[in-house]
Parts: sequence; structure tokens; C-alpha cells
Amino acid sequence: MLNIEKTIYYFTGTGNSLKIAKDLSGKLGNCNIVSIAKNIANVNMLSPKEIVGFVFPVFYCGMPKIVKEFIQKINLSSTSYIFIIAVYGANLGNAGCIHQGKNILKKKSIRLDSAFYVKSVDNFVIWTWDVPSNEKQHIIHKMVDKRVEDISGIIKNKKTYFDKSITEYVGPVIFRYKNFLKTVNNRDKAFTVGNTCNACGICVKICPVKNIKINNKPEWLNNCQFCLACFHMCPNKAINYGKVTFKRQRYSNPYNKMEEYYND
Repeated sequence: MLNIEKTIYYFTGTGNSLKIAKDLSGKLGNCNIVSIAKNIANVNMLSPKEIVGFVFPVFYCGMPKIVKEFIQKINLSSTSYIFIIAVYGANLGNAGCIHQGKNILKKKSIRLDSAFYVKSVDNFVIWTWDVPSNEKQHIIHKMVDKRVEDISGIIKNKKTYFDKSITEYVGPVIFRYKNFLKTVNNRDKAFTVGNTCNACGICVKICPVKNIKINNKPEWLNNCQFCLACFHMCPNKAINYGKVTFKRQRYSNPYNKMEEYYND
């Protein structure tokens, strides 16, 4: 296996998928990890070989828009084994990422060999829940470590394996996800900036799709992926989403360095 080329493509907002990609890369050995966001513009030039994986968070029961487009466009004709890891938070629910992955690859006459759902720390705080306590986060991170260890063994041996979501990827879920794809880029219109903003530019640096510029204060450019990285990583907690997040906690994976998120 040491001479077999392996590549993991990842998309991350607050770092859970990045941490999994890094840990899995270490366990597989001789493995490159590549940012989807940094390479979406030149995806047509990419042609990975042998073992290829995609690690990303679950958004609205499906793949982030940028991930879906990336997998659709990338040349996978030289691969021998393809896997996906979809990272979710509080509830897996009707997630359809494996269903999506199979269908996207089938249209390219390529087979998805294995796919996994991994529960990590939920931080999608625009709904009814907040970030878990530090104690609960620690427990979840330990569970993720064990899960990645198990997954690495499956991939090393090129086994066929598919996790299941709680229920099937049914009509109402598909409709909701398609609506998300249509509206996601403009959802940044609901972000607000408070008086604690000092125009430090961290939000600009960590936005994975370069969707923010500073004009005295942050301005969003309507190419949002809705990862909430800007909300969570603002050092002054100046960014909020509508009125929902004012009392919500911030989160970023504690095992990553801030510089790993920078998009330049």
C-alpha cells in the first residue's frame, strides 16, 4: 500500500471535516489532503489516481453545493477505489449523501466503493440548539477518533462498505435539499455585524470560498456556502445570523490551527 497514491479532498467550515481528513491521511500513509474550496476553480485539471476520498459536512441532509459540483467535475477515470465521509452533528436524520455520491459517480460510469457517516460536534446554531458543552465535545472527539480508526482499516483493505442513514432519502427531503442548493449562495444576506467588529479581516481569511471583503466592516458577496465559519471564528463575536445566534456559543475544532483555515 505504501506505493499506492492516495488523495483526500475535503471541505470544511469549522474544522471537523479537516480534522478527520488529517487523521485519516496519517493512518493511511502516503496520502495527500487537498482543499476542495481552494481547487474548485481548477477542478477540471485534477486527475487523482488510485484511492480517492471526499470528506465534508452534511448540509440540509445532503452535500454542500461546492462539494457536489466538485465531484461532478473532477476526473476520476484513473481511480481504483473511491470513498466519501459525510460528517454530521446532532442528528443524521434523512441524510442522503451516500445516495447522492452513488448517483453522481454512476453518471460518470464510476463506482462508489465505500461511504461513511461520522457524528462530530454540532455547530449549526441557526436552528433550535446550541453548541454542546466542552465536556460533551471532548467525548464526541474521542468517539470520532475511534470511528476514523475503524474507517481507515476498511479503506486500507479496499473493502466495500456503506453506512445507512436513519431513514431513506425520500421526496420531501430531496425537495428541501434542492431548495437549499438554489438559495444557499444568497443566504449570506442575513449576516449582521455588530459594534465589536474592528475590521481585523479574520473572516476574510477563513471564508473557504472568499465570499467576504472588508469595507470598514465585512461585506458578503453572495457566493455563500453556509458553513458559518465567519460566525464561529470571529475573534470579537461581532458576526451574527439574523436574530437567531446572538446568545449562541461559537465553535471551531480545537485540534486545528487557525492558519489551516486561511484561504490564501
